[in-house]
Amino acid sequence: MKRIVTLLLAAGLVLGAAAGSQAADIKAKGIWQNNLSWADRAVSSDNNGDYFRASTRLRTQIDVIASESLKGVVFFEIGHQNWGEAKSGGALGTDGKDVIKVRYSYVDWVIPQTDAKVRMGLQPFGVPTFAVPMAVLDTDGAGITVSGQFTENVGAALFWLRPYNNYSDRMTDGGNMHDAMDVVGLTVPLTFDGVKVTPFAMYSSIGRDTDFGPGANNLNGVANGLLPAGADAHMGSKLDDRGNAWWGGITAEMTLFDPFRVAADFAYGSVDMGNSGNFDMKRSGWYAALAGEYKLDYMTPALTFWYASGDDKNAYDGSERMPVLDSDVALTSYGFDGGTYNRSATFNGTSLAGTWGIVAELKDISFMEDLSHVLRVGFIQGTNNSGMLVKNGGTVAGMTDIGNDLYLTHHDRMWEVNIDTEYKIYQNLTLAFELGYINLDYDENLWGSNTYNENNFKAAMSLNYKF
Repeated sequence: MKRIVTLLLAAGLVLGAAAGSQAADIKAKGIWQNNLSWADRAVSSDNNGDYFRASTRLRTQIDVIASESLKGVVFFEIGHQNWGEAKSGGALGTDGKDVIKVRYSYVDWVIPQTDAKVRMGLQPFGVPTFAVPMAVLDTDGAGITVSGQFTENVGAALFWLRPYNNYSDRMTDGGNMHDAMDVVGLTVPLTFDGVKVTPFAMYSSIGRDTDFGPGANNLNGVANGLLPAGADAHMGSKLDDRGNAWWGGITAEMTLFDPFRVAADFAYGSVDMGNSGNFDMKRSGWYAALAGEYKLDYMTPALTFWYASGDDKNAYDGSERMPVLDSDVALTSYGFDGGTYNRSATFNGTSLAGTWGIVAELKDISFMEDLSHVLRVGFIQGTNNSGMLVKNGGTVAGMTDIGNDLYLTHHDRMWEVNIDTEYKIYQNLTLAFELGYINLDYDENLWGSNTYNENNFKAAMSLNYKF
């Protein structure tokens, strides 16, 4: 009898433990967005596409929390669903496919007996920059991050990101040992009263065939951010098996004299993939930025200035622009990626490489409850030497749009004006209006074409429900 009772007690303890291990809190948060926009979306009217777009998207994050030391996170994106487009589910019947994506899928856990935190899986990766947010690295990818605090003032985060690997099957297609790209990064945030300073460093090993393999005729945005202009014409087996890339920099923010805030960034990067004949597959450069703002009762005046190195006039000795793995500059709401719903943003790109500029803002303008405005004026000019342009029949092939970023020379400049308004209908429901204008002054004597839109406009409205 005692044995039976003992077995029953043991079974109860096992079942109880199993039930306890399955207990978890489920929390969901996200945003529903509906957008209507009319905009010039490209520098050339020949490539502009539809001026008017209407779309819907849903972003949902689900946290599965077992304890303070363990949780899992999955982040789904549904859309963009362009209204009227069959393949995205916006046409009659609303039953499109291939619009549900997994953005994040990771596990957060604390190493036992320590304060070190580990994140494994599909996750956001970034390098902090206080003057121009997201100017060096802001992306999602697969990898591992380990972070923690050494002291109250000194922390560290070490990450490994694997952006690309084709995982070819050596048994069936011969395999490829040079198709992977890996990035290792370290940030060391230092926090004191009213002052934050974060030095950072990254190193990347890039296989010759990583995503932009031999004979590629159309480099994607990532490759265009890493390699010199015109690299697609020189890809091939003559390159080194593996290239090396590295970045280093420091960013700082001071709020010691609140409500005055000042911030500064500096970063340098270099990528070297070897030589292809007489073409040097190298790109290295830098950028520096300074920003300041002063918070008043009804508005916040702000000013941001940056300068980034540009190409010299020799197209064969490599590029002098800072390489960019995946940045997402959000300085303005039309030219850059600072829109509430970016279906009508990033006209001139997401990187500062090869440009200098200044942006003046009046932010957080509010004279009525739940109603706020932003007035923004920006000026951008290229830092690339005009000698890089090779005229061919009156046009310059492949130089107008480098990935997702305009290629501007010393003779090219643009003005941008934004007037953005947000009205909070409910606590979680916001109506946003965005008006933008960009005056693009390309030097026709250099580019040999007058098809570029000098005057560009945007008008957008979005309804945003955060939960």
